[in-house]
Amino acid sequence: MNSLALPSAKLKKRNTINVVERTNSLRRAYFASSISHARWKVDVESVISQVNWNDCKKDSQLEQWVEDVVIACACIRGEQQAWHHVQFANTWRMREAAELRLSPEQASLLVERFWRVLRTNSCSANSQCTHGLRMQNYRGGQMLTRWLLSQILTQIESLPLGSSILGSSVDAILDTMPQLRTLGYEASVSERVPQAT
Repeated sequence: MNSLALPSAKLKKRNTINVVERTNSLRRAYFASSISHARWKVDVESVISQVNWNDCKKDSQLEQWVEDVVIACACIRGEQQAWHHVQFANTWRMREAAELRLSPEQASLLVERFWRVLRTNSCSANSQCTHGLRMQNYRGGQMLTRWLLSQILTQIESLPLGSSILGSSVDAILDTMPQLRTLGYEASVSERVPQAT
């Protein structure tokens, strides 16, 4: 018996069990979610296929971002309300991040362009967009808000304005931004707040 084959077989089995366990945990989180299937009508299989376990850090708790993955799936499907929700919850944060390097007017224009490109590319079946800015590239390894902010900060870093103005890495800036929460949390809070009539 080959002694080298045994450890690799154990390693494969351990990795397979880990993915199976995490998938089952994601299923439980999906069904425990308060808004997932009722509001956005995204099935659990769509959520599981959107997630890329390779993008997730070993210690990440993807289950806490399941509602963000659900909302991303709804956006990919073209749900207008999901897009509105994502934009409403994140535009001010993105402008704030863009203003670290740009004037308020430039930041506002950049954020508007970002949303237009993201939405167009996400709803397009064009295979040339697969590596560009698309909601399909959000794979659940972090909260959707953080992913969106990292996308726009990466675009800002590539602007020909001198990298010393931004001064920090994308992750360092994201770590200092206050109260990054999942979009599901914000939806549940906004539903509890009485609306003015």
